Amino acid sequence: MTTTPAATAAPDTRTRILDLAEQLLLARGFNAFSYQHIAKELGVKPAAVHYHYPGKEDLGAAIIQRQRGRLRKWRGLPRLTELPPAAQLESLFDVYRTHLRQEQRVCLFGALAAEFRTLPAAMQRELRLFNQELTEWLAEVLAAGRAAGTLVFRGEPLAKAAQVLTTLAGALQVARVHDERQFHVVFEQLRSELLPE
Repeated sequence: MTTTPAATAAPDTRTRILDLAEQLLLARGFNAFSYQHIAKELGVKPAAVHYHYPGKEDLGAAIIQRQRGRLRKWRGLPRLTELPPAAQLESLFDVYRTHLRQEQRVCLFGALAAEFRTLPAAMQRELRLFNQELTEWLAEVLAAGRAAGTLVFRGEPLAKAAQVLTTLAGALQVARVHDERQFHVVFEQLRSELLPE
């Protein structure tokens, strides 16, 4: 496969700011970093950060909007949409296992939910939309899996989807406090309840 110059070009300043801000958010939380941190790490003046994202609320909302875009792209990938429901669920599980392998990083929702009441209104709206889209997608997968007999659960698919996502986000938090074995204990319990023997 040939590589085009655009594919190898370094990311622009706006993207570098967004990438670093997302890393800081996931590692420390939204309220625990400033534009000074970003400017110092990237070797730019704080004014450069403000140029691209006038306020921290703009930056935070952009991080969540980008994550929503990633979610939509991932959900639409043929390698995912062509899978049976149980395999789609396993693909979601893989996303959370990837977070765990990345220095026991929490997911975006888990990182921001803890600070939700202190977040700017625009970020609160974006986070709710992100969570709603993910929950609705998972509810569809669960409903299709139950109809096919490959997934087992009681209650409404939307309620079960919310429970699954909450459990996965919480398992990542627990792994930070203890170690990744705790994540696997919670994860395997969840799997055993959803996937019939």
